[in-house]
Amino acid sequence: MNAIDAYAEAVIAGRVPAGKYHQLACERHLRDRSREGRRGFPYSFVLDRAERFFRFSEKLRHYKGEWAGQQILLQPHQKFRLGSLFAWLHRDTGLRRFRACYFEIPRKNGKSLEAALIALYGTFFDFEPGAEGYMVATKRDQARIVFNDCKRLVQSSGLRTRIRVLQANLHREATASKIEPLGADKDSTDGLNPQLVIIDEAHAMKNRGMIDVMETATGARRQPIVFWITTAGNDPVTPCGDQHHYACQVLERVLHDEQLLAFIAHADEKDDPFAESTWRKANPNYLVSVKKDDLVALARKAKAMQAAEAAFKQKRLNLWVNTDAPWLSLEGWRNGQSHWNADDMLGEKCWIGIDLSSKIDLTAIAALFPPTETRRKWRLIARCLSPAATLEQRAQRDRAPYPIWVQRGWLETNPDNQIDQDVVKAIVLEFAHRYQVQQIGIDPWNAGNLRKHLEDEGLGVLEIPQNIPQMNSACKSFEADVLDGLIDANHNELVQWAVRNAVPNWDNKGNMFPSKKRSRGRIDPVIATLLARKVFDLQLGLPADDPDLVTA
Repeated sequence: MNAIDAYAEAVIAGRVPAGKYHQLACERHLRDRSREGRRGFPYSFVLDRAERFFRFSEKLRHYKGEWAGQQILLQPHQKFRLGSLFAWLHRDTGLRRFRACYFEIPRKNGKSLEAALIALYGTFFDFEPGAEGYMVATKRDQARIVFNDCKRLVQSSGLRTRIRVLQANLHREATASKIEPLGADKDSTDGLNPQLVIIDEAHAMKNRGMIDVMETATGARRQPIVFWITTAGNDPVTPCGDQHHYACQVLERVLHDEQLLAFIAHADEKDDPFAESTWRKANPNYLVSVKKDDLVALARKAKAMQAAEAAFKQKRLNLWVNTDAPWLSLEGWRNGQSHWNADDMLGEKCWIGIDLSSKIDLTAIAALFPPTETRRKWRLIARCLSPAATLEQRAQRDRAPYPIWVQRGWLETNPDNQIDQDVVKAIVLEFAHRYQVQQIGIDPWNAGNLRKHLEDEGLGVLEIPQNIPQMNSACKSFEADVLDGLIDANHNELVQWAVRNAVPNWDNKGNMFPSKKRSRGRIDPVIATLLARKVFDLQLGLPADDPDLVTA
């Protein structure tokens, strides 16, 4: 068995300790191997391409530390990740499948060396004439770290006869290719045509300015690589925080991106940070470049100092600090899904929740059908609306495949650049025609005249402010039902995405309600569903959280 498949199987079998997303990366690889040759999966695994990279890397030598002068020997986890990048090709074009890589790995696991190997091979030996490779970082001094590693690899090997080394430039005249470091602090990016972009220690970048410029500049290349390599950060509202969140959703199969290669080595949240088993799980190079004595010393300090503990978890266990874990169980949600048709629900009783946007974002209308004597699950029909004029722009901002969801029927658009409340009213009236609508819950914010218009149609409406006192009991009931696999939204991908995004606010009594500000993406379908659950509970006489409700 080849090294890439063997590593993935060892992780899945538990022979190699791994955190959740490390395991999911291996599951993805093996799942993709089983998909080869099937319709809708146009990629092939070509082992020769990976082994060519392995041979290149292992002809080079370490240049510092205890291995200085010794041949580079890629570790199994490195062969898995880096080999995957080069082995997966498009079946028809022969071009690389993966155009972007996101590798998030703790310190001292060989990130800079890997980045240097990718830079040299991807720029000078990857069949792309006139290739340009750039190291990008917040400051040019940071970008020079990987660049300097490239220089030393060249100078300590036979590459020095083919690649010319200058202070801030490596170039190969035979292919008209070059590598240079760039810093967001001082470098111009005019006229660049990158084949490869390495974003080093991406967690330190505070805005996307340089990243967007470089990603856009790759457009003229046939098979560019944008290579993110970083440790975990401490601020989720950064480009790296966004990319981490996106990579997690791809690995979880909440979002689909066949051209992103994602790998995250980490401890899991519930692991004991001071146990050696946790260190081994988080650090794939444990007892190679990651020394036990070093972690013992850092752990001793972390136990004594709160700030040191946060740094230890972030940098050596690759845990994002100052971030919130997802609220709802994704596994439980998936267990609840089945295939059914909206016509199956004709004539059934339902309760409706409406979460209105600020006219330019997502609006959600949720019809919630309670369990029956013959059906133990709640069923959910969610209709989501978005302005057509800004769909592409917001898809990029929200890192969500809105155009694909429109094609699949999970998202509807209305003309122009804002939500028309008449369209919302029409959807509710359609529900009322098809089902027995018992009650409607709506947030008074942004409701305008919608409440009155629905009331004029003979529908009962409750205005329910979105806050913890009003919504806590509905939230906890919904949370429990999701965990038990009792919510069925007919495999609605947009709703699943919102479920994955939701993060709650808590008060000092343990009460909660999901927060749009803290959540890492849109959660409007979840809010609409909670409003529906709230009016269901109220109509059935379940205890209210707060008596101050306004009845339309």
